[in-house]
Amino acid sequence: MRSKTSAALLLVSLFLLGGVAGAALQYVYRNHLVSAAMPRPRLANSHDIVDEMALSLELDTGQKEQLRGIIQQSRDRYRTLSRQFQPQYEQIRGETNEAIRAILRPGQRQQFDDTLEKMDRRHQDHTHQAAPPPSK
Repeated sequence: MRSKTSAALLLVSLFLLGGVAGAALQYVYRNHLVSAAMPRPRLANSHDIVDEMALSLELDTGQKEQLRGIIQQSRDRYRTLSRQFQPQYEQIRGETNEAIRAILRPGQRQQFDDTLEKMDRRHQDHTHQAAPPPSK
């Protein structure tokens, strides 16, 4: 009788262990593999903005060209402002990174530096993508 009870408990334990292992693997799959494979949404560029506004506002060709100029001028001004404040942003970023490094152990510092390098590469890839040709 005791061996039947032990066998039944072993079978139930294996079943529960399989369920826990399955749930853990599904968590890893959903949160790490699937999210990493999903494409990031593309930011709207000036051509997208002009096309969307021209369509929704029913702009004629002349208005669309004027809108394109206004949007481009605005983007140029934003770019100039961004370059003007870039040194201050970089100073804050550097100070922040140094403060984070100060609380990390040596092995963590290397991992942090590697993470920053990956983030910088992704940012550069994003900012240096070729703009689509202007729509007509």
